[in-house]
Amino acid sequence: MTDHGLADLRARLVGELRARGDVRTPGVATAFGRVPRHLFVPGVPPADVYADRSIAIKLDDGVPVSSSSQPAIMAQMLEMLGLRGGERVLEIGTGSGYNAALLAELVGPQGTVTTIDIDAELVAAARGHLDEAGYARVRTIVADGAAGDPEGAPFDAIVATVGVEQIPAAWIDQLRGGGRLVAPLTVRTMQKVVSFERTIHGLESSTVLDAGFIMLRGPSATQFSRTIALGDPATTLYVLAANATAIDADAIVRALRDRTHDTHPVRHLDVRDAWEGFTLWLALHDDAFCRVSAQGTAALAGHVPNLIPGGATSYGVASTFGLGSVGELVLLAARGHGDVMLRRFGSGVGLTDRLQNAIAGWDDAGRPGNAALRIAIDPEGAARITVRPQ
Repeated sequence: MTDHGLADLRARLVGELRARGDVRTPGVATAFGRVPRHLFVPGVPPADVYADRSIAIKLDDGVPVSSSSQPAIMAQMLEMLGLRGGERVLEIGTGSGYNAALLAELVGPQGTVTTIDIDAELVAAARGHLDEAGYARVRTIVADGAAGDPEGAPFDAIVATVGVEQIPAAWIDQLRGGGRLVAPLTVRTMQKVVSFERTIHGLESSTVLDAGFIMLRGPSATQFSRTIALGDPATTLYVLAANATAIDADAIVRALRDRTHDTHPVRHLDVRDAWEGFTLWLALHDDAFCRVSAQGTAALAGHVPNLIPGGATSYGVASTFGLGSVGELVLLAARGHGDVMLRRFGSGVGLTDRLQNAIAGWDDAGRPGNAALRIAIDPEGAARITVRPQ
């Protein structure tokens, strides 16, 4: 494809992102319009490169361990950073290098961008992509991202493009007062992209969004949750560490392929309710909370109910939430025009009633969602999470 054709595809993507409100400022729009994403994901057809979708760049047993993130969430995170030019920025999770190039456009020639990844192979490839695209001034480091970059500190902004279960103390220490940190934070297996401001007390959240990022790898990754393969690596159960010993993975695999039992929720619940509020409430209030996902052919098989708008055929991923214990799961399942049912797999041990009680409690509290979530993190990384009733 000609350079003119590629520029047209970039302009079309920017137009889509602006129309949906993912891109709000001229600086972010210009960055997406300038950076040639096709150079960072070679071999991918241009129409896919400039579509609003993530692109896997490294697989392990068929499961992505690194990807070029969906442009929409990248744009939202860049807007959350609020860069105006001249800042010193640290990125955790180099991936393809594309996001580092966007950051370089935003900080301009007076700013600096440092990007860190534990995977030497990924960093070497990203280094090549950045040089080819004209971003030689971006600094790349092979290291455990949890330690940050003490030699380059302090930073005006830090952005993580990998999920974490706890904000590392090093990131807080390396962020200047008043600086902004944006990271995908896993709150009891529920991942939220959170924008924090550095204060004298640590970090205070300002904006919270839903998202899904590959988790931080390496010895510093925290272990508040457990990941359990259900039959194959592409079907995964995520549970809180406190509940992991109560899970019989073999029994759950059998249950997912056996008869199911659907029950209407005690209060009305639709897919939007589930994503924007209820699942977080459930995660914070019940240790049996779980998340189930399937990718590729496992998603298309239909054993895992899907709450992702557009369905597994659109994204190649099925994902849902619920409660799990021993050999039983009770999961939220989309049905009809976006309504949600409670679908039980396995023999009943009371989880359906617990899920119904949680729905009623969330409804009675005013159906709080992301806007009601407040997260304060002290300088050592310990979090205090509250949900304000609406």
